[in-house]
Amino acid sequence: MQPALGIRKLGFKRWFERQLIESHLFLVTCFLCLVLVLALLEELGSHASVLERTLMFATILGGTALGILSWNRYRVILFRALQLSERSTCEGCGAHARFNVIDSGRAEVGDIVENREGA
Repeated sequence: MQPALGIRKLGFKRWFERQLIESHLFLVTCFLCLVLVLALLEELGSHASVLERTLMFATILGGTALGILSWNRYRVILFRALQLSERSTCEGCGAHARFNVIDSGRAEVGDIVENREGA
């Protein structure tokens, strides 16, 4: 969901809380993938059959990929929320997160096409 739509729907404070929860769920997923990969790397050296080693190696690759994706998603969500949070305090009155989103500042595709045709 775009930040402007989420803030408009939930309000900034609830949107920010949900972003923090979502980002930390990705962090927990990354940590669990790390534990899984390390445990399987330890078991890979044991006396396992070829099929078991192949499955362990495939799971290691999948866990590594999921962990990297989870880490990247964690960073993106967290830093976007923090960046918007830094700009959510009114410089005049000092109120925090007391605003309504009117426009996200992006033109719609239909507006761009209409402007080109009208020019």
